[in-house]
Amino acid sequence: ALQAEWDPIYCLPDDNLAVLEDAGFKKLKASIVQELEKSWCSKEKIELLMDLINVTKPQVCVDIGTCTGSSVLPVAAVLKMNRRGKVFAVDVWSNEVATRNLDQDDPNRAWWSKVDMKAVLTTFRNMTKKFGFELVCTEMQMSSLDAARQLSQIDFLQLDGDYSEKGSVADVEQLLPQVKKGGYILLSNLFTMVKGKAPKMKAFSLLFDSCEMICEIERDNAVLFRKK
Repeated sequence: ALQAEWDPIYCLPDDNLAVLEDAGFKKLKASIVQELEKSWCSKEKIELLMDLINVTKPQVCVDIGTCTGSSVLPVAAVLKMNRRGKVFAVDVWSNEVATRNLDQDDPNRAWWSKVDMKAVLTTFRNMTKKFGFELVCTEMQMSSLDAARQLSQIDFLQLDGDYSEKGSVADVEQLLPQVKKGGYILLSNLFTMVKGKAPKMKAFSLLFDSCEMICEIERDNAVLFRKK
């Protein structure tokens, strides 16, 4: 049944939920929440990511649209704690690629065309060094299409890359086949509106057709699916 907000008791298998009560895990979660207080990654998303990774113990996690790495940090922190699994951080860190599918009058184009991508990439790399994620986090500076050709048997996939309809649909079409049956997919910024429309709705529909919706967070702006 669809849960309107994240609650591991209702959203995850109950055979491993006891790990969420571990004092070390709770301390780690509190520290990550504090670290990301002013980032794009909300407390709600941090809790979902860390609970999900700790309970399901994935081997292969993929983050599409890594940017500064705020959504990689919660995942990598739990992987490191459990000494199990890797997260592949996928981003081109390129203004040209970030805007190639956006219309000239799309406000997202104006934003992404001016972002200092070298500084963004440096921020991500500094984060991985600060937290000692070298063994659990692999940087993949390439398109999602190129990454899809190299990745398989994905247990958890974060989709927060291309904001256009064309790009977000391509991400689902290229990467969903690489996700294991029973694997999880988190689609973010679902209702980022452009000229009165939500470009990611078609990508959402593709996921809805082949996956089970688990929960919605961030006022329905991010949806967690499990592949059937």
